[in-house]
Amino acid sequence: MRRFKTGKIPSDILVRNVFRYRGSKDSSVVLGSSVGEDAALVSLDSKVLVLKTDPVTGAASDMGWLAVHINANDVACRAARPKWFLCDLLLPENSKPSLVDEIMRQVDKAAKQIGVSIVGGHTEVTPGLTKPILVGYMVGVVERGKFVTSSGAKTGDYIIMTKSAGIEGTAVLASDFPHKIRKEVGAKLVARARELRHQLSVVNDALIAVRAGGVHAMHDPTEGGLLQGAWELAEASKVGFLIYESMIPILPETKRICSVFGVSPLRLMSSGCLLIAGEKRKSSIIVQRLRRNGIPAQIIGRFVPRRKSRTLVRQNGTTVRIGPQERDELYRILETHRPT
Repeated sequence: MRRFKTGKIPSDILVRNVFRYRGSKDSSVVLGSSVGEDAALVSLDSKVLVLKTDPVTGAASDMGWLAVHINANDVACRAARPKWFLCDLLLPENSKPSLVDEIMRQVDKAAKQIGVSIVGGHTEVTPGLTKPILVGYMVGVVERGKFVTSSGAKTGDYIIMTKSAGIEGTAVLASDFPHKIRKEVGAKLVARARELRHQLSVVNDALIAVRAGGVHAMHDPTEGGLLQGAWELAEASKVGFLIYESMIPILPETKRICSVFGVSPLRLMSSGCLLIAGEKRKSSIIVQRLRRNGIPAQIIGRFVPRRKSRTLVRQNGTTVRIGPQERDELYRILETHRPT
């Protein structure tokens, strides 16, 4: 019998055993569940509500900060401004009030950073947990006809990437395994890596890109990293892609920390990075507009017909076909190392 490993459920199981169950039909649902689509759209008169939920389970610290930003990112990828946040905080038995306060202070600080109101949720002590779990729910609003999906990428579009690969995973590893990493790379690099959590938001990235024009699709690569995010975007749009490894920005902190654990930066959680399918003639304008606003951006490849597959061109010129790989490198590390 097939058994799941830690991380996302495989995409074929989602299609067969999750997405087919949709409850009652509702004509106001513009977009529901499908592979590569991370936020739902519901029509409300002249506006469209954008609805997103995601948990934080792989991080031992900064979970309140992460929960707000990873949910806000997917709302922003619909070209919507995140507005309202709810969260369910599940605590291990014998937790202390100080833990609740620490997590909710993080939620509050992150929400204020992006102008989001915290409007509700639930908190409980849950039997069987060894660490807290925080499930976030973000709601945003966009005008009808102005939203963006993950399924809009077209053959010939350029693939634009903001910031760098593996930002979230780097920050989580530096926060959860500081002693192990410090021995290998030094305290200063660990401190810089932890500060990467301040780069996890792509709200401005997405909204600036949309205002520049020519954006056909956007996606926030999370579990499975940059390559999984690119695959999900291509799968949603029914296209292939050609990505050049030499053009993918990777921070020195990410390279060094990944080398400590023997994992790939391209398969490490990458919240903070945004993937954009940009119209060919507008892509340079999108990149310039992002850079002008202090957001690093780079064209890393292009979308091609699906029959040409999804391909990564390595630094040495060899090619690798990219398929779905939902399991993130972070979970592999957590199986063999204990946070310090």
